[in-house]
Amino acid sequence: MLGWRNRALTDDGTIFLRTVRQILAGNGPVFNVDERVEANTSTLWQWVLVLLGALLPGDLGRIAVITGLLMTVTGVFIACDATRRLYSTNAPTRWMLPAGVLVIFAVPPFQDFASAGLDSGLGTLWLSACWWLLVRLRNDPSPLELTAHAVVYGLGVLVRPDLFLVTVIFFTASWLLRRPSFPQAAAQLAALGTLPISYEVFRAGYYGLLLPMPALTKEAGQTELAAGLRYLRDFADPYALYAPAALLLIAACLIAKRHSLDRALLVPATPVCAALALTAYVTKVGGDYMHARMLLPATYLALLPVFLIPCTRALAAITVSIATWCAVVAGPWHTTTLDPNSQTVRVRVEDTRLTGNDNADNTRAWTSAFPGLRESVAAALAAKTPVLLRLRPDDFRPDLLMPLNPMYKGTKISIPGWYLGVTGAVVPLDQRIVEMWGLAHTLGAHLEYTPGWEKKLPGHGKLIDDVWLLALDLDPQVLDPPPGSIAVTREGLAAARHALSCGDLKELLDSTRKPLTAGRFWDNLTGAWERTNLRIPRDPFDAERKFCGRRQP
Repeated sequence: MLGWRNRALTDDGTIFLRTVRQILAGNGPVFNVDERVEANTSTLWQWVLVLLGALLPGDLGRIAVITGLLMTVTGVFIACDATRRLYSTNAPTRWMLPAGVLVIFAVPPFQDFASAGLDSGLGTLWLSACWWLLVRLRNDPSPLELTAHAVVYGLGVLVRPDLFLVTVIFFTASWLLRRPSFPQAAAQLAALGTLPISYEVFRAGYYGLLLPMPALTKEAGQTELAAGLRYLRDFADPYALYAPAALLLIAACLIAKRHSLDRALLVPATPVCAALALTAYVTKVGGDYMHARMLLPATYLALLPVFLIPCTRALAAITVSIATWCAVVAGPWHTTTLDPNSQTVRVRVEDTRLTGNDNADNTRAWTSAFPGLRESVAAALAAKTPVLLRLRPDDFRPDLLMPLNPMYKGTKISIPGWYLGVTGAVVPLDQRIVEMWGLAHTLGAHLEYTPGWEKKLPGHGKLIDDVWLLALDLDPQVLDPPPGSIAVTREGLAAARHALSCGDLKELLDSTRKPLTAGRFWDNLTGAWERTNLRIPRDPFDAERKFCGRRQP
């Protein structure tokens, strides 16, 4: 009910829909038809939406919202059943009390992302399934069933790349609990890796990279501890999460006293270890701009062993205390107020402001909220020649129409995608969108960080400079930068264009734009490691020296 009350499609959720529509239209898993880019982090969620879009009528955005909510509800039910089974043989009573599950119901970010059109619902369902299968190990499943478990565990990296940590920890716990023979272990490893490795080969050959483009853009291997710790605090402070955490820790200790210190404790310890690993990773990379989103899987994992707790006098008192905390947090009198210095955004609040709708749960609700963007696209499509648009930042109406690079054959417009999801919904599938943050743009993802931007908007540190945008999309017959271009000179524009024609930078662009022949697939596959690690200097003269070795005469 809480998830339904807060149902809404986020702009980021709408990004998935353009790729889904491209697949359904026969153009392949791309964002623009002229560039093979993996714009979405969750591979599995993308293909779930493709399947649903092919089978069900109606708005894809609403389908994504409802499906995510159903997956969340189903996942919570499965998790509760698994925790009940965990205590069914050792609990002093058959009655169970809700404890950790109350935190899920109370904390607003869980409600916000239950139906955001993102992969959160799928992630909740997968985590719950892994937990249920781990508890199932206590019933001594057959080797064939254990192999099937491994297939489910292996899906983690396809749900989200960071869930690879959960896959490793759950599979290791499964191996320690069952201690399979060598042939059985080999079969389970094969089952664990077949799907993710097969997709990784496809990704490297098709896109030319080893990671989804958003992971590359956000520099998933970086270390930003100060920002990560602030991200943790921004989640914990507004809801006083320390209170239920302390109460549930006491409950876990009381429950543990009733269990013998043997391998059985490995089962509840497994999701807690996975939660710690995920939290450490999210903290290391500096978090995200979306309030709490990256910490929700870790929080969910940590709560799983105490979703339900046995009914004893002491544990009942703890449950009442948690319920009291829930009433404070979930009640209408509680307003989520983030630190004014916070770098995170509660997307539901922001999206409600943008759309003017508390339940913008479909694509039309978004497109109707951006009339200037719709007018800009219509004006560009009506132009006599192909154009590159520049939009006014206040209302997204045309600021300047420039001649488009003729290499984009069949394309009439190229338009900046500041809000990529709604732009993808407005712009026709056969027209070009420039993802300005580099999250779905080949050159942008490989640029060095924009100085200062990473501190303003975590995860969005690769804003594309005007000089590179013009070098790629402006007609090369135009030698002078158009009026209003930021820090672009005639010489800089020429240097950027020269750099694009040289060495590894040219090969990078070719990997996504050349026709996908067998030879191109092999070149992409074998060069994926080097290409993933390639970084482009922002200064066009530095880039020219790096890739061309000399200045253009």
